[in-house]
Amino acid sequence: MQYQLGQAGARMAWECRRLAARGLALAGWAGVAAAVCAVLAAGAWHSRQQAAVQLAQLQARQQDKPPVPLVQVPVDDARSRLHAFDSALKPVQEAPQVVEDLLALAAAEGLVLQRGQYRLQDDSAGSFTRYRLSLPVVGTAPAVNNFVAAALRRHRMLALEALQYKRQQSDSLQLETRMEWVLLVQAPAGGVR
Repeated sequence: MQYQLGQAGARMAWECRRLAARGLALAGWAGVAAAVCAVLAAGAWHSRQQAAVQLAQLQARQQDKPPVPLVQVPVDDARSRLHAFDSALKPVQEAPQVVEDLLALAAAEGLVLQRGQYRLQDDSAGSFTRYRLSLPVVGTAPAVNNFVAAALRRHRMLALEALQYKRQQSDSLQLETRMEWVLLVQAPAGGVR
């Protein structure tokens, strides 16, 4: 489209030079104005024709495509997924057993556990409880990675929120690692959604 407008401008400049060269004898200023208007009108008409063709092509392409249906999750499916989530949650009384299992997994990888912190955090909107664990350990990077992978495979409702490494000396293989975990468990009151 820009190319045609460039041609129209070049055509108009050529007409102006041609008429000026003839000394405006025959056409005069009115003729020059008429020639300019004719060139501009021809360019506008050509641009509108191209826009109409492009619009028709776009509409034809869209008519060939079937309409995309809106995806709505059936209420029953949402309820079944919510029920599946609820049934996967362990009772809050089993949270210390999960912690003991994590400690055993860490020991199996040769990690030395320093003092950990544990706290419950209720989620009243979700009707479940988050059991937050902060576990600082000392060991090698492969041992930490193996421990994290084993813990996540074994406990479905366990999530790793943060992992921070710290090394005392640059050539040391031992890392001080702080892990922040969240274990989702049933709410103590057993509230209904």
